Amino acid sequence: MGSDRWAKAPDFHDDPDRLARVHEATRRDREHYLQGGMREIECRACHACVLVKKTSSFHTSVQWNADARERCLGLEQMRAGGDGGNGDTGNGDTGNGPLLPGAMMPTCARLSASIDHGVTEGIIPAESPASDPDGYW
Repeated sequence: MGSDRWAKAPDFHDDPDRLARVHEATRRDREHYLQGGMREIECRACHACVLVKKTSSFHTSVQWNADARERCLGLEQMRAGGDGGNGDTGNGDTGNGPLLPGAMMPTCARLSASIDHGVTEGIIPAESPASDPDGYW
């Protein structure tokens, strides 16, 4: 190949204007995919606040912060080894096991119920909009 340097994509080191445009496009991509459409929702049980976006009835993105992780009663139960059942077992465990049905990550059942309530109340859109609210596409 003749080159001892490989790059996944051109680095545009010789074209500072294009490099600046690429950096700006990357920043917009990051903002759009990580923050675009996210809505703050407060858990009705422990008052932990997380950012939520639903892209379909089967997909929910949740961004936790340190304060929410500390406040969440369900996560605390999981850390303490809750049984993962579907109801109160008499020992205060109300069903926050390692995974809820369909979840890819450990999820608090109370927060999931709060998110569902937010969708019902119109706080969180149930699906992605037909047009991008960020003006990205």
